[in-house]
Formats: sequence, structure tokens, C-alpha cells
Amino acid sequence: MSPKLNLKPDVLIIGAGISGITCALKCQEHDIDFMLIEKDSRAGGRLGSIYEEGYVFDIGFQVFNTSYTVTKSFLDLDQLDLCFFKPGALIHYGSKYEIISDPIRDLGQIFNTVFSNIATFQDKLKILKLKFSLLNYSLENDFSEDKETRTFLEDYGFSEKIINDFFSPFFAGVFLEKKLSTSSKFFKYVFSKLSKGLASIPKNGMQEIPENMLRNIDKENILLCSEVEKVISDKKIQLKDGQVFEPKKIIFTGTSQYLMNKKNLNHNSVKTIYFNTDSKPHRGKYIHIFPQEEYINNIAFLTSISTQYTKNKDHLLSVSVINSDISEHKLIHKVKRRLQNLYGGNFNFLKYFDIKQATVYQPANFMNQQSNWVVNDNKYFAGDSMVHSSIEGAVLSGIEVMNEVKKKFS
Repeated sequence: MSPKLNLKPDVLIIGAGISGITCALKCQEHDIDFMLIEKDSRAGGRLGSIYEEGYVFDIGFQVFNTSYTVTKSFLDLDQLDLCFFKPGALIHYGSKYEIISDPIRDLGQIFNTVFSNIATFQDKLKILKLKFSLLNYSLENDFSEDKETRTFLEDYGFSEKIINDFFSPFFAGVFLEKKLSTSSKFFKYVFSKLSKGLASIPKNGMQEIPENMLRNIDKENILLCSEVEKVISDKKIQLKDGQVFEPKKIIFTGTSQYLMNKKNLNHNSVKTIYFNTDSKPHRGKYIHIFPQEEYINNIAFLTSISTQYTKNKDHLLSVSVINSDISEHKLIHKVKRRLQNLYGGNFNFLKYFDIKQATVYQPANFMNQQSNWVVNDNKYFAGDSMVHSSIEGAVLSGIEVMNEVKKKFS
């Protein structure tokens, strides 16, 4: 016999993405009665994986940075079993590959990094200078002018060559926009995290992160496949199946904020295409980036990082495509043919994601805006758009909104 559904919780959290899960964990910590509802059949929101035919398909190429210290406090890292990419990137330039790496953490590539043709000697010195200047970077304490990332890099003195051949394609894989129009403060935040931490994936896929966060939450407090149809009143929510919740407080996370403000957030999009191959990739522990390619921005050889991404005795890779307007069929065909030219061997198409709302677009001055956590005495907003578009930003937003909510229960 299934337990009776709690239709009158103290707090109703709409959306089981990372910010919603964080809110649930903080409710539990403070002994606040809650329900967490999610329209999808899985928790995690934009962060997650699909498991099909012996493969792990992350929903877009995603990584967890090990310097996300706040998020790590909610995780059992031993259970998560993180697997790591090499710092830096392998860049396809002309007819060859060059490594731009962190010679301090990747000593085996110090020669390749020092003699790489991607960057001038002055560029390499400036990268080290930027790295050390941002070691203790804090968004909250950055009172400098916010500007577009490209403008910041130019003003810092980087050459057009390294901006176009390294920064643009590498951070396009993070921001999901190639013009580097993203806030320079967010760039500095990301750069500082990359300088201190490592890009990683859980052994069994990115879905393990939300599942790991949920490990100690009673399943009776989580309701999946439950989409909100309308907000009836300040303390009444109706689901599409007709059920009505009457909580004391409601937290709208991520895109569910639209139910209240009717405003669509601006997002960057990405297309992610998965292929398999029989050939073991060369230098597969690096992210491969392609500043001169028409379609391919970056490639991750996922089974070089975690062999659990396939059970089929082959190699799985993801290709990220940014700003392509050709049809799905043509894009897959062109990318497949290009992979064969770049690496040799056979590549078989497996899975295609066209992710329209992949990351929140954060232009210059986005970081200077004030977050309105409180809508009124009964309704609150949370989500990475309230802080910055990252896993850590989503967690921080959940903590911040719960600081406001718990005041009402103390």
C-alpha cells in the first residue's frame, strides 16, 4: 500500500533540479516539512544522463569541477567515484594537435605547453599571471567593471591568436556561445575554478550527482512525473493530474519561475552528438577542441575517462556543436565524416541531443544584478540564474533561498 501523499507541506519545492534538491536537503536539515515535485521522470533538471543499450549518454557534455566546494559538502564523494580529465586541452590547429595545459599540475606536458604554437611566449606568461591573480577570486568581492569576456582578454593583453584559437573554442564549450560575450566576471569565476580544480565525471554518469544528493531524502517527500498546471492562489497549486497542494510556502526553481513572472530566461543552446568507435583515441584524457572547424567545437572521449560509459567493448565520444542551423540528418553526416578524416577508423552514430536551454545566458553586468529571492510572504525563487550558471551556482541559490524561508519557521 502506497503512503498517503502529503498535500499540505510546510514547503512545496517545484522542480527537482540541483537548486530544488538543495532546498529539500536544507528543509530536512532544519526539520521543515516539505514536498519536492518534478515534472520529469528523473531528478536533476538540466544535469543528468540517459542509460540506453549499454551506454551512458549525459544530456549534453557536462563536467563536475572538483573546486565546487559547497556542492561537495552535499555529496558522498567515495560513492560518486569521480574520474578526471587532464587539465588543459588538446587543440586541433592546422593539420596537427597542440597541447595547452597547466604545467604545474600536468608536468608530463610541460615541454609541449612551453613550445606550443597556439600561444606566444607573452601569452603563456599572461596565462600564469591570470591563474595566480585569480586563485582566491570571489564574485562577491569583485567590484571591477564587468565587460564582455573577449574585451577583458584583449584589455589584459592576450593576442588575437590565443583568444581565437584557445579561449574562444575552449570557453565556448563552457558558456555555449562562441563570441565570448559572456560576463567577464563569470569568466574569471570559471577560470579560477579550473585553475584550482579538475574537470571530472562520475564513474556512472552525471545523473549520479543528483541521485547522490538525494540519497538521504525519504522517497515519500519526492514526487516525479508531476507537472504544475496552474497557481490557484498564494497557497494553492494544482497539478495537471488534478491534485491540489496547499503548502505554507512555495519555492519555484529554474524555469518553473515562469508560472509566476511569465518571463522566459535567455539561454544558450548546444547540440550534442554521441558516436562509438573501435579505435582507442589518442590522448583521450584531454578535451579536444577545434577552433577552425565549421561544426565541431569540442570532443570528449568519455570512455577514456570512465570505462563504465559503455558495456559494449567499444569507445564512446560526445561531440558538441554550437550555432549550427543545418538539419539533424545533415549535421550528423557531416560530423561523422569529419571524425573519420580527423582520427581515422569507423564511427557509428548513437544519440543526438538538441538542447535549447543548456545554460543561462550571462552577458556583461549579469553578475551585478540583485537576486530577488522573495516574491512575497509565501512564494520564493531559486535557480542558477539567480547566482551564476553552474552546478555550484544552483546549490548556492538553494542555500540562499532557504536562508529566507527558514526565517519564517524560526
